[in-house]
Amino acid sequence: MKKSLVLLEFKNISTGFLVFDEITKNFNVDIEVSKLLCPGRYMIICSGNQGEIESLRRHILYLKEQEEYKYITERLVSGVDADLVKKLNKTIKFPERVRSLGMLEFSNTVQAIETADFIEDESPVEVLTIKIGIGMCNKGVVLFEGDTSAVKNTVVKVQNLKIKELIAATNINSPNEDFLSNFHL
Repeated sequence: MKKSLVLLEFKNISTGFLVFDEITKNFNVDIEVSKLLCPGRYMIICSGNQGEIESLRRHILYLKEQEEYKYITERLVSGVDADLVKKLNKTIKFPERVRSLGMLEFSNTVQAIETADFIEDESPVEVLTIKIGIGMCNKGVVLFEGDTSAVKNTVVKVQNLKIKELIAATNINSPNEDFLSNFHL
């Protein structure tokens, strides 16, 4: 099943709490994620039908016109597979045999989620997890697996998108079992 998401990231926690309260009182959406990301940042991810999500998005755009709400990052992502949403901060369970492993590191979590959706739609690899809110700088990381050529092509495809939030893109061919058993993200 496909979902529409609105991804909200706040540069201060109190604004995030105020908007979270408004959302729960005024919009018929599901809260997928509501969490502190790092000191001073807060994230909310909502899902629902296209009309309700678009209504919420218009409300957020209206709020951003006001001085006290100008530091909200928002993105609308339509047609996201429900299984991808379940991979947010999912503990990594590697397949029995990992052919090649790809990792994309972003300066924010919103772009990581948006790119993971792109990868699911456009590449023959499997997204294993989307780690959000990593470290002091609120990074996002997408980890995916597939055959060597598919992982390499996916890394190149994402690099060619020239996403300004992309920090690093790596592929590891035939990762060692000791590496995989000790891998923590």
